[in-house]
Amino acid sequence: MPNNDHICTRMEHVLHVSSASRTVARHLRLNEDLVEAIGLGHDLGHAPFGHHGEHVLNDISKQAGLNQSFQHEMHGLRVIDKLAELDREPSAGLNLTYEVRDGIVSHCGEDFKSNTLKPFEGDKNLSKIVDKKTCGMPLTYEGCIVRIVDRIAYAGRDVEDAIVAGLIDDKAIPKDIVKALGRNNGEIIGTLLVDLIEYSKKNEGEIGLSKEKHEPLQALIHWNYENIYTCARTDKYKKQATLALQELFFRLVSDLERTDRLTAGVKELPEATIYDVLATFIEKVGYTPEDKNELIVLDFISGMTDNYVLKCLDEVFVPKCIT
Repeated sequence: MPNNDHICTRMEHVLHVSSASRTVARHLRLNEDLVEAIGLGHDLGHAPFGHHGEHVLNDISKQAGLNQSFQHEMHGLRVIDKLAELDREPSAGLNLTYEVRDGIVSHCGEDFKSNTLKPFEGDKNLSKIVDKKTCGMPLTYEGCIVRIVDRIAYAGRDVEDAIVAGLIDDKAIPKDIVKALGRNNGEIIGTLLVDLIEYSKKNEGEIGLSKEKHEPLQALIHWNYENIYTCARTDKYKKQATLALQELFFRLVSDLERTDRLTAGVKELPEATIYDVLATFIEKVGYTPEDKNELIVLDFISGMTDNYVLKCLDEVFVPKCIT
């Protein structure tokens, strides 16, 4: 929730990934439309409060007895297959191709330990994916491009954002990383994309970076984790985010349990805009009586922004002033 318009949002990030991925695909003469679609959709499954919110919702899912974990890759597939709307018709989903859906569910680049990727060979039943391990590698070269570019796109930009936010000083970045990749995000992305294109052209059947560029990228991301993602000033907000998601989740589940949600009973709850939105959400997605209230609320909260979570908490928990 940065109070600064110059700090990158996740919306900007997916635009960066999609644009950069399309550039790489054009140089490698691959399917630009496919790589763009995967790039635009790759983070649709992310929860409020970033990766920490993802971990919190995963814990809540277990605590609520849902027979599924919450991880943004798998939830992204659920969003595009069920929760999103096509032309606002009752039937949900975006009617995307198998290759796009596979690229989205298999995009996770956090475990990019090798400098190269190769498409997964064999059959992959996307409906059987239950965790990151079963996501596997993408089936297409285009999916491999997005998986690598995702990592490239956030590494340098997170450094710039952390400098703007006052979390780090630009002089603190290790000099060997600066020498290998560049001093700012533009230089870092430029260096890595050129290397990605040149390496992949020379090594048929592989999409990847040279070891000379992959190693400093890994070092930069590791440095980011220690100095940005898990620093004291960042960690102090995690408890607040945890409590916000937990309180909202269990309150909404409790409220649903005392209504007939399938006959617009949600609107009978105390006056608050959130219940109107929730009722519309339930109607549009088309939940059945077999769907648990916990699953509905998990789906509902997972699509919120950080600010909307706090707005909903105010609506649900702060009593109206009596005049």
